[in-house]
Amino acid sequence: MTLSLSITFFIIIVVVVFIIWNTIYYRYNITPMSGMMISMVLGMGAGLTIGVIIGILLSGNLFYSTVLAMMIGIAIGFLSGIATGMIAVLDGIFAGLMGGMMGAMLGEMVATDHQDAIIRLLFLIFIGTIIILYCMMQQDIIKSKSWFSKPIVLLLFYIVIIVGYDQLGPIITTSQLSNSQNHQHTRNNVMITADEYSFSPIQTPLSVGEKIILTLNNQGKLEHHFEIVGLEVDMNEKHSGLHDDIELSNTVHLHSKPGEKAELSFTPLNPGSYRYSCSVPGHEDLGMTGVVEVGL
Repeated sequence: MTLSLSITFFIIIVVVVFIIWNTIYYRYNITPMSGMMISMVLGMGAGLTIGVIIGILLSGNLFYSTVLAMMIGIAIGFLSGIATGMIAVLDGIFAGLMGGMMGAMLGEMVATDHQDAIIRLLFLIFIGTIIILYCMMQQDIIKSKSWFSKPIVLLLFYIVIIVGYDQLGPIITTSQLSNSQNHQHTRNNVMITADEYSFSPIQTPLSVGEKIILTLNNQGKLEHHFEIVGLEVDMNEKHSGLHDDIELSNTVHLHSKPGEKAELSFTPLNPGSYRYSCSVPGHEDLGMTGVVEVGL
């Protein structure tokens, strides 16, 4: 874990603990509506930000990253609402659940080149939202008129945070990404895992002119297919799971029965982004899609 990522996690934890402590200390001043808003903002904001980071760090393990991010979001939402009543608790739980789930999915989908940027963006949005939330708490709950409640001071404080955070080094390193994805594919071997109803990973990088051995690992209880249409390839040889009636020049197709693996080898000929999906009727509509990025 990089120093920048450690600082990011530390600040999020400190902010979450600070807001939760204030809700407990001033619980008798918090109305049900204010309690719902606090738990929703904290659960959603922290869940989304942490979820993106977890989704990136556990890229290729969408199920585990989603569950972990949802549990963290639920815990934060629960703790932020527990002091003000069950309505706030429910609001916080569902906000944290949604934030964690969306964050993990976004972290899984975002391109490698944009991972640092998305973490920085969501972190700064989270901090900005918390500043506004705390300003509201000072006025309506804490009943304090301090310098922190002045808009110009808040703006300057936020600018300092933006500038300071921008000076930190890379948040995600190449080694972290490779460690989380080694079990999925190496340079010439790509494994796509299928279950009901998703592929993992949902974004796969390939290179023009590089021979690829593609494996479809069906861990589900139903038969699943893997099909890329429009990608011009040189098929090296046929393997298990390859349909004989497929036009091999511009279609890559595999099918695998439950609990089995199928593989084929091919060489991409043209760069670009190509969508893949499960061609079993109805599976694509349920979310079994992804993207292959073919670079030069």
